[in-house]
Amino acid sequence: MTIRFVPTKTRAAIGVVENDREWTTDESDAFATFTDRIADLDVTAADEFQQPSTQLLVPSAHDSNIATSLEEVRDIYRETVMAVDHYTDIYDDTLEESLAQEFGSEVATIVLTSDQLTPQLRDQLVECSQQARESRHSLLQGLKNEYSALETANEKLTRLGSDLDGIVGTCSFENWTDRELADADERLRSRKHECEQLLTDRQATLSEQRAPSTHHTDHEFSEYLYESLSVTYPVVTDTISLIDTLRTAHQNVEQELTIREFNPDEESATAAPYGKCD
Repeated sequence: MTIRFVPTKTRAAIGVVENDREWTTDESDAFATFTDRIADLDVTAADEFQQPSTQLLVPSAHDSNIATSLEEVRDIYRETVMAVDHYTDIYDDTLEESLAQEFGSEVATIVLTSDQLTPQLRDQLVECSQQARESRHSLLQGLKNEYSALETANEKLTRLGSDLDGIVGTCSFENWTDRELADADERLRSRKHECEQLLTDRQATLSEQRAPSTHHTDHEFSEYLYESLSVTYPVVTDTISLIDTLRTAHQNVEQELTIREFNPDEESATAAPYGKCD
């Protein structure tokens, strides 16, 4: 089967989603490791006279228990979250930027400027890390759904754009029988209708998509996901392109049918809509 139309944008999008699924999984695993390591750290009990609003800060000077240095916490963060293979290429954030993105500016400031880990700060870090991991799980589900949708669209567009060499780009229909023209007319009409339905379904899906919060984006899902591509809506772009191809071919077939209907005894040679014929 000769392929006349290839959904290149959709296939590129599949590669993007595959990469993002791998990266998101790695980040989820990194936060899980960070959570486990932080939860196991020794901490100094907060002074009983401290107010709750200050308990995330440094321990009381009168506390004699040995506490974990926050430098160790910072090292653990570097060794886990910031150590994923794609970190530099995709984010390249500083420690301060990454902590603020993932845990919020208040917690980030405490981790960066204080000396020792308190029980309250440890619990806060564990909770924030778990939330960051949960956001990755949510994103992974969105990526799984998008991958499935892209695969389906690729299969449909490939099928609808296949085996059209005899119609698209035809320089003349003079050797075609009326039956062949009628069959081509029906096939193009049917395929164009399927493409239009695919476009409608895809646009409905896009309107429902939301980018799960990973603290890295405020964009809608497609803008976030396909930032590296030349188009934001690859399936829509490919589908519209194929619809245009089918519509032009269909118009030429219908023109030839009309000419034959009104001039049944005359030969005709309809010019092709694509390029130059040899």
